[in-house]
Amino acid sequence: MVKVPVGSVVKVDLWDSKKRRGMIKYNTNTMDLVRAESVFDLNKGDLALVIETHDSFVLVVPKDYYTDLIKDDNLTQIDIKRLVDIIFNILKEREEETGGILSFEELFSILKRTSIQHIITKKQLTKAIKQRKARFDRIKEGGVIHISLKPEDCIFDESIVLKLAKEHPYLTMDIIQREKNWSTLRANRLLAYFTEKKRCRKDSSYLTGERYFFFNI
Repeated sequence: MVKVPVGSVVKVDLWDSKKRRGMIKYNTNTMDLVRAESVFDLNKGDLALVIETHDSFVLVVPKDYYTDLIKDDNLTQIDIKRLVDIIFNILKEREEETGGILSFEELFSILKRTSIQHIITKKQLTKAIKQRKARFDRIKEGGVIHISLKPEDCIFDESIVLKLAKEHPYLTMDIIQREKNWSTLRANRLLAYFTEKKRCRKDSSYLTGERYFFFNI
């Protein structure tokens, strides 16, 4: 019987996409064919990573962008610095939909649907979002931790706010939320950024709330 070590990289030989099972090639001194299963779609010739092993049977995940985080074939260790880059990319991919903002739980749920679903832990994710040189912010609002793109990286949201500013004599939170249905966090982050960069002036003297007057638009 062949028992393939956990962490081994193998090649898919045959695969039934409907049943999500097939045969993989495991090369040692000889080449062995071993039965395999996976919750992910695989095709003949794909590389896969063994995450659980039994006699002549393995569970595998794709060898991909996410499993490349694993350090030295040790399924309990991942490269935190590379995880930081992956988090940034996840936020960037959702920039138009969410403004590049996700709660900790939302981000963890996304990672749990990838090929590292059996490996990633909340402890690892917490360590990643606390990295000092991360290209995103960690924001706590209403007791919920959010991970957010830095405002200067939100080109889409910036263009939306500037377009609204051209259409109105001033902007308020109500105007942005009424027209774009953004969360308070999403709108506040951009307005605070524009104010800090002196691209607009915030006036808090109105009874109806703060107004933002934009310059040179």
